[in-house]
Amino acid sequence: MAKKISFRSLLVLFAVGAVLLTGGVACYWQYIRHALEADVKTLIMANGTEAAADFDRAINADRHVLETIAITTQNDYPWKNSWELESFLLQQSQYNSFLALGLITMQGKVFLSQTQPLPEEFTQHILERTLQEGTYLSGQEPAPEGDEQIVIQAVTLHRANSTIGVLFAIMPDDRYEELLKLPVFGGEGFSFIIRRSDGAVMLEGRDISFANLYDVLHRSEFSSFKQARQLRQSIMDGAFAFAQYKFAKKRRFLYGLKLDVNDWYLLAELPTATVEMQARNFTSMSVGLFAFIFIIFSVFLAFILRLREYSNRQLFMTAFVDPLTGADNLNRMSQIFEEHLNALDRMASVVIFDITKFKVINDMYGYERGNQVLQRIAEILREEMLPNECFCRSAADNFVLLLSYQDRPQFHTRLNHLAAQIRRDCTAADACVMLDVAFGVYEVTEHIPFYIMMDRAYLALEKAKRSSRDKVQFYDEQDRRRILTERQVENSMEAALKNGEFCVYLQPKVDLKTGQMTEAEALVRWITPDKGIISPDAFIPVFEKNGFVLKLDMYILEQVVKLQDKWKKEGRTPVPVAVNFSRQHLNDSLYLTQMTRLVDRYQVPHELIEVELTESLILDNVELAQNAIRGLHQKGFSVVMDDFGSGYSSLNVLKGLQFDGIKLDKEFLNGFDDTKAAKQVIIGAVEMIKKLGVKVIAEGVETTAQVEFFRSIGCDLGQGYYFDKPLPVEEFEKRLLSLEK
Repeated sequence: MAKKISFRSLLVLFAVGAVLLTGGVACYWQYIRHALEADVKTLIMANGTEAAADFDRAINADRHVLETIAITTQNDYPWKNSWELESFLLQQSQYNSFLALGLITMQGKVFLSQTQPLPEEFTQHILERTLQEGTYLSGQEPAPEGDEQIVIQAVTLHRANSTIGVLFAIMPDDRYEELLKLPVFGGEGFSFIIRRSDGAVMLEGRDISFANLYDVLHRSEFSSFKQARQLRQSIMDGAFAFAQYKFAKKRRFLYGLKLDVNDWYLLAELPTATVEMQARNFTSMSVGLFAFIFIIFSVFLAFILRLREYSNRQLFMTAFVDPLTGADNLNRMSQIFEEHLNALDRMASVVIFDITKFKVINDMYGYERGNQVLQRIAEILREEMLPNECFCRSAADNFVLLLSYQDRPQFHTRLNHLAAQIRRDCTAADACVMLDVAFGVYEVTEHIPFYIMMDRAYLALEKAKRSSRDKVQFYDEQDRRRILTERQVENSMEAALKNGEFCVYLQPKVDLKTGQMTEAEALVRWITPDKGIISPDAFIPVFEKNGFVLKLDMYILEQVVKLQDKWKKEGRTPVPVAVNFSRQHLNDSLYLTQMTRLVDRYQVPHELIEVELTESLILDNVELAQNAIRGLHQKGFSVVMDDFGSGYSSLNVLKGLQFDGIKLDKEFLNGFDDTKAAKQVIIGAVEMIKKLGVKVIAEGVETTAQVEFFRSIGCDLGQGYYFDKPLPVEEFEKRLLSLEK
């Protein structure tokens, strides 16, 4: 007969089990705590290093600004006109967001951007320190007047190898405050800067309770005198430093490294409470998981229920989860969108972002690396989500986010921070390629379906991709009107071409020596029955995108050669006419054959057709342009570079491409009558082009002074409203007839 287990034995077994479970949980907690602590150490070191680099860049940027202002200022020495100098200082101070900008001569005379004078001892101190060190950067110090804290940076002024004074800027202390914060730690971490020689605090990310670190090192907060001594020695040697200490009965991490300015040293600090809290959370979750598994496997029925739950979860994953990143897919986002939007009180924005030129990563490093980048982006988004916010991966490298929203500046800052996080953590192939992210934002203001909100965010995303500076763009009604206009243009372009609504206008080119019209340029105008003339700016970019420009260019060429043929049959002397060609023609191997066949159909001599190619088109692919120009020359057509000076043309490139003419862009010519330097640039450019044996056409000529200037520097032809605006064919033919008389 089996022995009956006593109640006492059960209590002992329960106690032993409880002790084992408690011990296991404690060991697990310690393991998790140490693992998280190691991760946080790595993270604080990385953020401290980044904060130091950002601070050095900011300081150097401000110094560069001062040195640039100094170059302009010292050229006006000896500063006889104090009002003009102080006005210049005020203008530069406002433009660069300085509190004040000042100049101190070697004799102690002070010129300021502000009307209120500064104490003599204050300016004398700046003069002495700057002359002593060459450049001067102060720590955080009280302003000469008021209660605010300021930072001073100064550089010396020189003339003829002699020091003639000092230029200084007064900046608010919060100019560098954001750089010293560690936002990834939820506001718990911060950094500050000390002077290595004596430990004095120079700048701080937030208020700290001590003014000198070395005084703190002698207290009992550090675990040992040896540790404190080692930390101080590392700081004074400018080496990396890492330590733990207690302050206000709380353990904290401290990480430091040397800065490039002065003898300053940056220290980053974080309380270990963050690590301990995460460890406790992990432990609680683990204990709950152990208990859950024990109960599930204790009961056969629970096993069956778990199996059913697993099957349901698999169905859910298939229908609503992106298999690559584990994030929600667009189906799931559509399902939960209204719920999350209402939870945010509809104070939200729909954001769509993708990675610019993501295909490059796949092409260069393989799809596996591209997938890893997408997985890491999903992890970052999970970390960045606030309560009731959500996101999904919609397709390829596109992600859709629903984020809480207060105002544009704050939201703009958040998205820039997210972009920086992605660039930092998702580099491709050992940081060889940095990711560039573009954001399209729709601010929720209407009760419209989710898919319409997405469409509007996509419109903003297209605008962000086109922008060379701000990659965060917000949807507005202009975007919708622009798309509607483009669709209207696309819907009517074929019929317009068929109905002859695209008309040729001719703008004369005049010989600057004789004043006679010798050539012309063909320009297109869209004349509709209901809207009248539509500007080329409204339809040419659309045609460039959809490829219709290929048809239009050939149509305009045909109208030009028809005119040439008509003039020849009427006994007139035809003038050469320039025709603009799109970049898409260069990618078409048949365009030259098609063009030649079209001109020959009307038996027009090839020398009467001049092909204009824009500078940007040529510089996008010099080799392709070179082949095109060579082919045009072989067929007897002349080639002119249009818009010279709008980009970054090289004269070596021009020499290799062998143009017949160079047309100076009107924007390049602007300002010649305002500054001597602008004139010299234009004169030099024309002189070098003429040495290549190429004719020079000045575009946008509008005044008699411009005509005289361009004639005097050797320009061959002029084109602009001074001579004639683009003319309908009938009016141009009247001009042509007057020449023959």
